[in-house]
Amino acid sequence: MSVAEFDSAVADFSGKLHAFIRRRVRDDATADDLAQETMLKVFRSRAALRDGLRLEAWLYRIARTTVIDFYRRQRPDGELPANLTAEVPEPADEASAAMARSLRKFLEELPEAYREPVRLAEFEGLPLAKIALRMNLSLTAVKSRVRRGRAMLKKKLQDCCRLEFDRMGKIIGYERRKPQACQC
Repeated sequence: MSVAEFDSAVADFSGKLHAFIRRRVRDDATADDLAQETMLKVFRSRAALRDGLRLEAWLYRIARTTVIDFYRRQRPDGELPANLTAEVPEPADEASAAMARSLRKFLEELPEAYREPVRLAEFEGLPLAKIALRMNLSLTAVKSRVRRGRAMLKKKLQDCCRLEFDRMGKIIGYERRKPQACQC
């Protein structure tokens, strides 16, 4: 495949590559950046393409690894300091503080199988894999227990109060449904 044929084929395929990347990232700006990074990798390594008939698969492989590299760069490198997650500060505004008190109360009411995984995940900020190791459970079991525990907490909170959120998802107000049942 000549350089001109290669350039033309890659240019024709660039729209499909951009759409492929856009489906895998959160926003258009990131997709644009990753598409540009992919195209740079493609043109810099054109000599590595051995079979011109496999150009499409080669382009998708480069795009996929570019997206994977992007997400790997997003992960923190090391452990968080112990003092960062040790103490959960009380929220500043009254509505959030009331919800935090209710959540702590409702957490204590959960069955033990769900209480500890939810507490470790939500209040201590431990990754689910570490919770699985600590509790001697499979990762799947921990994921299931945390998901079910969160659902139970959500139901208890919704039974207790009608919540009002701002457009960013922050609690800005609440109305008690069962005053005797909640700490709000």
